Amino acid sequence: MASDYGLNFGFRRSDESVRVSEGRFKTPATGSALLIGTAVQVDPSSTGYLKVCASAAPIVPGFAGILVQEEAHWGSIYAADVANHDSYNLGVAKLNQLSVITTGAGTKVWFKNTTGSTRADGRVVPTVTIWTPTGVAVGDSLGWNGTTWVKVTDLTTAWMTVTAVNTATAYVEGVLTK
Repeated sequence: MASDYGLNFGFRRSDESVRVSEGRFKTPATGSALLIGTAVQVDPSSTGYLKVCASAAPIVPGFAGILVQEEAHWGSIYAADVANHDSYNLGVAKLNQLSVITTGAGTKVWFKNTTGSTRADGRVVPTVTIWTPTGVAVGDSLGWNGTTWVKVTDLTTAWMTVTAVNTATAYVEGVLTK
C-alpha cells in the first residue's frame, strides 16, 4: 500500500506484517508543530508524550521511530483555520494529539523537500526541508541529525537504506532497517 501524509512524507510500502505502529502517544502540547515523518521518541520526562529525537539517535522499535499522525486529515469545525486547510496542513502533526511511532524493517518511506509559496488568498506556506540531499545515492544509509534526515556512515545511527533518489526534485525513498 502506498500513501502520503501531505507534501513531504509518505509510505511506498506499508505491509502491516512488517510495519509496527507503536502505542498512542501525544505530540508535544506546546511549541512548534512537528512534521509528520520526523524522527521521534517517547519523552521520558513527560509521560504519554513524544519528543523529537536527538542527533544520531538510533531507531529503536517501540521507543524511537517515524512520527505518523493518522488522523491529521480530520479537520474540526471548531478550528480557527478550518477554511484554510490544504495539502500543506496534512503533513503537519497537530499539537497535543495522539500519534504513533512507526518502525518495521522492510517498511518503505519517501521524503520530499518543498519550496515555500504564497496561496491565492495570501496565506504563506513555508519551505520544508525534511531531508538533506548532499551526497546521497542509492544504497546509502539515512539517519536523523536532530532536524532532518541525512546521509550517515555509522550504521548504529542508520534508520534506512536509500532505494531511490532524485536530487533535482529533492525526493528520496528508503527502506527502514528495524
